[in-house]
Amino acid sequence: MGKFKFLIILILALFLVCGIVMVVDAPSSFDDSVSLIPTSDSSVDADSSNCESGTCLVDSNKTDDNSVKTVDKDSKDDKINYDSKYYVDDFIDGLYFCNDFEYAFKEAKAHNRNVMIIFDGAACIYCEYLKEGTLTDPSVQKEINENNILLITESSESPELFQQLDVYGTPTTVILDPDGKELGRIDGYEPPEEYLRDLKEINGH
Repeated sequence: MGKFKFLIILILALFLVCGIVMVVDAPSSFDDSVSLIPTSDSSVDADSSNCESGTCLVDSNKTDDNSVKTVDKDSKDDKINYDSKYYVDDFIDGLYFCNDFEYAFKEAKAHNRNVMIIFDGAACIYCEYLKEGTLTDPSVQKEINENNILLITESSESPELFQQLDVYGTPTTVILDPDGKELGRIDGYEPPEEYLRDLKEINGH
């Protein structure tokens, strides 16, 4: 009888251990292959050797460097579910990046917004200026959050998209309507005031 109890306890313990392992190893329901958000760390300083006049040449052989910051969710637009798996809210403080290209256009149609794609570059010093200076400006963020579905990508992650939209330097901001028609673009880095002015003009107000 004692051996029988021991076997039962042993079997139950094995089931418990297997259950824990399955939970730990369970894959995410989201396919990272469709992500447009750069995931590498930005501890390396940007290289300005191939950058001039506010833009850097596209180099698909380098990896992207971006900082990760915490987002204040109090300022978000409640009409869009930024808590869904399709949004990343810890890339630039105050902005909400969609991580799926097709879903961005669905959201744009559903919420009457334009799709804004920022083409980033590995070791692009002007990209860092744009992200750390212009895109952290409250007025710029308000314009984007109220009128655009935002994506960001770099050449090594989506070279076909760079070619399709004729992007040859970074940073480049391209604004598309919900049907994919280009409304305008901002080539290179611009300080907050200029970027906001051009962004409002492209968004149509």
